[in-house]
Amino acid sequence: MTTNWQEGVTENTIQNVPVLIIAGEEDSQFPVHVVRKMADAIEGSTFRVLQHTARENPEGVNAEIDAFLAALPDAA
Repeated sequence: MTTNWQEGVTENTIQNVPVLIIAGEEDSQFPVHVVRKMADAIEGSTFRVLQHTARENPEGVNAEIDAFLAALPDAA
């Protein structure tokens, strides 16, 4: 059973799955405070904010993804 993420993610919904959430500092459709609330609802998630970014910054997003993946432990 899951709930709307704004109401909180139910226990055991996401377990042992690396989650990266990226927000754009200047994104008016998905403001940082809203995206941060979603990240806070997912225990253990990683939250990053791209400075001076609204919606389009593929280089910045790719750099964050690369760094996130590089920091993950090797799969057993």
